[in-house]
Amino acid sequence: MRSFGLLLNRDGVRHNTLKLLLPTLCQMMPQEELLGVLNIKMPEYSKEKDCLTLVSNFYDKYVDQNRPMNLKQKEVFLRSLKASENVVVDGEPKNNSPHFAINLNQLPIGLKESLKPYPQNMWLPLIVGQMPALMSLADGVSYRYCDGKIGYLGGMAIIMGEQASNKSAIEEAVERWIVDLRREDQAVRDREDKVREANKRRKANERAQEAPAGVVRVVPITISCSKLLKRLKQSQGHSLYSICTEAETLLKSNSSGTWSHKWDIYRNAFGRERWGVDFNSDQSESGEIKVAYSWTILGTPRTVMKMFKGKNESNAENGLSSRMMLSEMPNSMFAKITVFKELSESDMQRISQATDILRSATGFYDTPRIRKAIDKWLEERRVESLLNIDVIQDCFRKRAGVIGFRCGLVFMLLAGKETNACVDFAVKMAEYTLQMQLKVFRPILAKHYAEDNNADSGLSVNTNIFAQLPSSFCLQDLRHLKGNEFSDGALYTIISRWKSDGLVEKTGKTWVKKK
Repeated sequence: MRSFGLLLNRDGVRHNTLKLLLPTLCQMMPQEELLGVLNIKMPEYSKEKDCLTLVSNFYDKYVDQNRPMNLKQKEVFLRSLKASENVVVDGEPKNNSPHFAINLNQLPIGLKESLKPYPQNMWLPLIVGQMPALMSLADGVSYRYCDGKIGYLGGMAIIMGEQASNKSAIEEAVERWIVDLRREDQAVRDREDKVREANKRRKANERAQEAPAGVVRVVPITISCSKLLKRLKQSQGHSLYSICTEAETLLKSNSSGTWSHKWDIYRNAFGRERWGVDFNSDQSESGEIKVAYSWTILGTPRTVMKMFKGKNESNAENGLSSRMMLSEMPNSMFAKITVFKELSESDMQRISQATDILRSATGFYDTPRIRKAIDKWLEERRVESLLNIDVIQDCFRKRAGVIGFRCGLVFMLLAGKETNACVDFAVKMAEYTLQMQLKVFRPILAKHYAEDNNADSGLSVNTNIFAQLPSSFCLQDLRHLKGNEFSDGALYTIISRWKSDGLVEKTGKTWVKKK
């Protein structure tokens, strides 16, 4: 009910927000119980005549208070209120950025110190931006996910911020984690450069030296597909990592020809799936490899959206968007200059120790508590999506759960065990990932769904569709609420899901009623 309280305490929107939520709330609890909740969440407004009249009139007109609500229904309605803080007031959406509170003292070694130099409103983008690097460091770890399959750590993060919004802080924080990789890579690159220069100076009858086969882990985001394939083949099973400080750089390199294959590589990297190419020319690398590759990209919102709009619009639908971790830098418009702190020598040493912990972690790690918590979260989001008939959230929740799970596993590796804070962090990262994905990508996908189904508008998810249906209803009642967004077959599938979840029962050939 926390989100409910946040919604109702926004100045100037309390009355309209309560009107929006009443169709759901009235089915969750009797009138007296609702007034008691309002008294706790919004004590001043709950005593005003407007509030009392609104609630009383709604119950008198629409609610049969003699019919008690099914406990299963009440549970799922409570779940459905938790997710969104995006509401519609007078027809205008309120799109606040998702967030959750971070207790610095509960964070494990390394992650805690990495946030210390920065103001609190930057902690979430800092965590999101660092996670792919941390997952890449712990590339020897495997886990069992909620579906029973074995998975590996890896991730892709996009941090959005306007010009001069301190995005460089993300790069600075990441570089502290990969300083050892940079040093090791440089030794390999120096050997490669030495052989390359020797081959340039060789005489026509001299045989060229073969390039040394060393492991280079940190590669530029503009690396060619052929070179990336070669680096992956030489990686000895390790994950590669890139950090791109300007998304425009990525767009320029991934725009045409074989470069455009990079979008496919990114999708394969999420699950370490196979990718490869065969070239006729001996000058280009050929072969096939499991892709272990993570990256962090920084850019302005407009530049980032070019990755998923225009000629790249298919990236929003082909699965790349659901594999992204996303975050936003705090709004710095007209703000005073941000003052950063310096890390102590002790803090730097702890980040170095944390790096060693991640790099030395190998083999299978069982995480029953994280698995149970993410499984519960996934079910809550499934039910919520079902009640709202929200196919976009239903799609994004699945990989958001995987991302949250992986973040929780990184936390556990650094903490040394599955603590309560670790489990809580995994669930919060899953929820944050989901809400950011919906905020950024829902408009694109909603437009596509509307076009595919000849609907007048995108998918609306501002109210609970199930709550608005009468106690006994048929397919046409559902069609009246959802318009042409879904085919009859899809609507029948939705009703079937409600039936299997114990929310409705069939009363005739075409009619069902709520339990």
